This record gives sequence, C-alpha cells and structure tokens, in this order.
Amino acid sequence: MASKSRIVDDRSVGEIEEIKKGAASIMIDEEAWVTSEMIAVGALSPLNGFMTGADYHSVLSEGRLADGSPFPVVLSFAPAGKRNAETIAAKVTEGDTIILINQGREAVATLEVEEKWSYNKKERAQKIFGTTDDKHPGVRQVYERMGDVSLAGRLELYKRPDWGAFEPFRKSPEESRAEIKKQGARDVVAFWTGANPVHRGHEHIQRNLMEQYDMLMAAPLVTMAKKEQVTSEYRVACYEVLFKNYYPKHKVLLLPQKITYIFAGPREAVLHAIISRNYGATAIAFGRDYAGVGDYFGKYEAHSAFDEYDLAELGIKPVFFREVYFCARCGHTVTDDTCKHGPEFTIGISGTGIRDLMRYGFLPPKEIVRPEVARLAIQGVVPKGVAPDGFAVSPPGKVIKRLFPFYLVAHRLGGQMRNEPLDWTTLNLNNLRRALKEVREDSENILKDIYREFEYGADIDRSMTSKWVQDATVTALEDQQIAINLIDARLEAETDESAKIEIRKELDVAKGILSEIGKVITEKEAKSRVWNLDDYESYR
Repeated sequence: MASKSRIVDDRSVGEIEEIKKGAASIMIDEEAWVTSEMIAVGALSPLNGFMTGADYHSVLSEGRLADGSPFPVVLSFAPAGKRNAETIAAKVTEGDTIILINQGREAVATLEVEEKWSYNKKERAQKIFGTTDDKHPGVRQVYERMGDVSLAGRLELYKRPDWGAFEPFRKSPEESRAEIKKQGARDVVAFWTGANPVHRGHEHIQRNLMEQYDMLMAAPLVTMAKKEQVTSEYRVACYEVLFKNYYPKHKVLLLPQKITYIFAGPREAVLHAIISRNYGATAIAFGRDYAGVGDYFGKYEAHSAFDEYDLAELGIKPVFFREVYFCARCGHTVTDDTCKHGPEFTIGISGTGIRDLMRYGFLPPKEIVRPEVARLAIQGVVPKGVAPDGFAVSPPGKVIKRLFPFYLVAHRLGGQMRNEPLDWTTLNLNNLRRALKEVREDSENILKDIYREFEYGADIDRSMTSKWVQDATVTALEDQQIAINLIDARLEAETDESAKIEIRKELDVAKGILSEIGKVITEKEAKSRVWNLDDYESYR
C-alpha cells in the first residue's frame, strides 16, 4: 500500500456529511474500530491499512507482508452481518470511498477501497491457530465475527473509540516514545499480560528485566481477553498498586493496550513484539505458554517463533524466561534453572489457578501474589463464587495441581514424601483448604526453622540465644541420662544372660538417643571458637 492510514482530528461535521453523501456505509464492531485506530496511529506499522489479498496470503504462509516485511498475523477487514454482506456485494467496488459506522451509528472513518477479495476461513484458522476446532476462542472469532469478503485499503479515522477508564493511559506510539525520551531511557523492555492479575511470577521476570534495562513498559490488555478473567479495571489497578508500593517510579511505564487477545500463540508473540517496537521498546520478554489457550501450542512454542526472523529486521530483541514458581526451601521465586529442590517444596504460580482460587473465595498466598494486589484482584475476578455443584470454573483438584503440587506428593509442605502421589481428580474443596492452610502456616517456617537450627549451634555471642530452648535441651539431656542410669542399674542386677542381651540392646538405643539430642553450646564453649586472638587493631 503506497499511502498510510492516518488520524484526521480536524475534520468538520460539514465535511463528514459531504463525504457520506452517496457513499456506502459498513457497520463495524468495537474490535474493528480499535484495530482501525491502531493502524491509523502507526501501532501496527509497517501495516498501512487493511490487508490486500497478496499481503494476506503472504502473511498466512510466510509470516511476512508481500514486500517481505515481518508481520505474523493477518489483519483483514471482512465485516460480518447480512446487511454488510449485501452492501459489499451490491454497492462497493474497488476505488470507492466507503463510510465505517460504529454500533452507535456514528460515522467514524472512511476506507478507500483498494481491493475486494474473498478468503477461506478454515485455511485462515488452520495456519494461524494450528486447528479448525471452534472450541479454540481464536477460531471461534474467525467463524462468528468475520464475513466472507474482505476489503483492503487506506483508512482515515476521524473519531477514536472511547477507552473509558483507560483514557488517562492511552498513548500513541509517538507519545510513548516522547515519554521514554523524557525519562532518559535508552533500553526499554516490554512485558504484556492478559487475563490474569500481575503475580509474583510476573514480578520475578520484571525485576530481572529492570536490572538490565532502563525502563519496563508494562502492557496489560484491557479488553475481555477471556470470559473468565479478572476485569480490566482491576488488573490495571493491580499494576498501579504494585508500581506504587514496590517499583522505582522512573523505571516503569504503564501502557495498557486496547487490543483483542487473539490466542495465536507464537504468531501473537511476534505481533506484540512489533507493536512494542513501534511504541519505543527495544526488547520484549516472554514467559511460558504465551498468548496460547488449552493444549493447542507447546509451553515454549512462542520462544521458537522468533527463529523465523532476523532480529535486525524485527528491530526488537526477544528475551525468554522459563516457568517461574515459588520454592519454600529457597524462600523466593525460582525456575528450574535456579533451584535444585524437589516438588515437596513447590508452590506453583499459575494465573488460571490463581483466578480459580479466588473464585472459591480464598485470597492467594503472599508467596504467589502480593497481598496488596490480591485484595484488589479478588474483587475483580469473574465469574465469582461456585456453581450449584460446588465447583468454580475448575474443580478443586485442578487448582491444587496448578498451585499446590507439593500437596500431591508430600504429607506437608517440605515434608516427607507420600508412598503414592494423590490423584488430583479425586480431591475436593476440603483438600484445597488444607493445602492453602499448609502454605499460609508453614511456608515461612521452613527457612525460620532451618535458621533457628543453625542459630543455636553457630552463634558465638550467646546473648541472642533463646534461653527456654537451651533449657529444654539441657532438660532433655538430663532426663535421658536418668533413664540410662536406671537401665544400667537393671543390667547390673540382672543374672539371666539371655535377659541381659535384651537389656543391653535397650541400653544401646537409649545411649544413641542421648547422643542425638542437640548439644548445648554454652557461652564458654562459644568463646573457645575464637582462635584468632591477635590484637584487633592489627587487622584494620
């Protein structure tokens, strides 16, 4: 396309009415209106307008526009509805200028029709989503909200969609780049989130990124990404609360995106990279299962999508992260690359699991969602509560599998392993309560108990030692010795040799227990550990 689409803010009512005279009009939904705005402001550059057939088929098969520019997702304009279909068939020809009407029957844009062409919906679904199954939400969108004929051409947008509560956050790519320049940031990394509130897994990645980059560009989607989610207003509020309480102000830019979640996995990852580049980001981060749904894509398939492109032509660097979870033994968020401990210490971080836990009415553990964030997220989760069968969207066992895998394999968090793992499909709400209670009560105690164990034996200055614990240890030693003395006396008095054999076994066990009781480190014994007795000043 030779000419670019654009925003025309200064068009008068009279001019618009003049354009409308004799022009065919097409009704568009909010999604098409928002997409039109993105094209017009340059968020989807190098796309200049709605795709021609050549661009469409090139993107579908090669992930590039017809001129070779990287572009992974088809964005054609194929209006649905009987009236639109009749208008396109009878009144729209190539070279016409048509009016785009929103659902409030306002004229919002013009489209100079460069081409009118047809496409195959099943082919589109298969190549973009890897399936034609209409249970996939992206496939369902193609079948339900798109017509059979596409119109290509240049847009002029003269009424922008209302972003409602998110108007204060709306920025064009030009405005975003200006803000980045104002902050003096050279390297900016983007991080997109969808239906889930920001959680500790996200935070783990974001903090790693802020160590390496001048600024974090957080881009939560502010449309209904899924029927079951946390509403957009609460998700943005969660970000604001996290940034206010935990992140340096100059290091973050909150840039909500009013764009449809396509559920296109690898291809959508590349699309978000291109949009982020246009908004001024130099890098973009991806975790597991990016922009996917169900089992249609592999957990890390989005990572390999970038193998198809040269990073120089993309103009942005992808940064990849493995799955993040909380290890109660490490005491913080980790990945398999940074933690050696077993599943008995694992608290999972799953956005879907977090949403379902909140539907059951429970605040997520602080180990996986900040409490300031969680108290807002639980207000915004939909749907709320449970169905008549007592289940939320997912059954309790599935929530346990996602968030509390330790419960399936161990008798307690960090405890002894079960002889046989539990079958998560058999677990009920009481199991979920017990797993959550275990995390709330014992997650902190693991490191605390380990520290205390070493504290008693390692402190040289004994003034910090808990005297009651020391007294209990002394008492245990004294009491065990009393038992040993009595058994020893019985051995001395016994004349039957076979009985003596049994008593000696009993005595050996009692002495073994004595040797296992924690040794009390007294102040005198602690001081004996100070071996470097040269004058302290000589070390300065």
